[in-house]
Amino acid sequence: MRKLFITVLILLAVGTVAAAKMMAHVGYDQNTDFSEIKTFAYVDTLETSVMDSAPPVHEMIKLLIIKQLQDGGLTWVEEDENPDVCVTYHTNEREAMRMNVTMYQYHYSYGWYWSPLWGSGMDVSSFSQGTLVVDVWRPNTEELIWRGVVVGVVKDDPTPKKAQKTIEKALDLMGKEFRKMRSKEQR
Repeated sequence: MRKLFITVLILLAVGTVAAAKMMAHVGYDQNTDFSEIKTFAYVDTLETSVMDSAPPVHEMIKLLIIKQLQDGGLTWVEEDENPDVCVTYHTNEREAMRMNVTMYQYHYSYGWYWSPLWGSGMDVSSFSQGTLVVDVWRPNTEELIWRGVVVGVVKDDPTPKKAQKTIEKALDLMGKEFRKMRSKEQR
């Protein structure tokens, strides 16, 4: 049960960071003409997905990825139907630490005598940081041609509805980047 909970939290890693926007980071092969890509197949990877530990979350991510690619003008085919590209996702979660050092203002203390003091403080907090990665590659050469990454803080107590909205937002950011690239190539 703990593993399932942690895995679900990993997927929520694409959650919003307090007071910061979620951003998608994208890398791609500049020699690839993305306008020529018409079909794709989704391929499961056991090692880095949550297929075994959280099947409903896995299905949600898979269907949201497929929807994003279809919205981008691609046609979903089975892997044995010779797709132009294949797509999958990976997740990861790790503990991270944040340190904030503050310098307080100059002040005077009360007591037997009145003397100036400098105050300072350090706040150390830990949090779970999760990563969602989407890979697109050519099946015939297994050459990676596009990768989208979203990193964020995993919320402590997410609801399933909030989790879905967060994952949708992350995949939407990646999908926008993919669609931008395809539209540039078509000009």
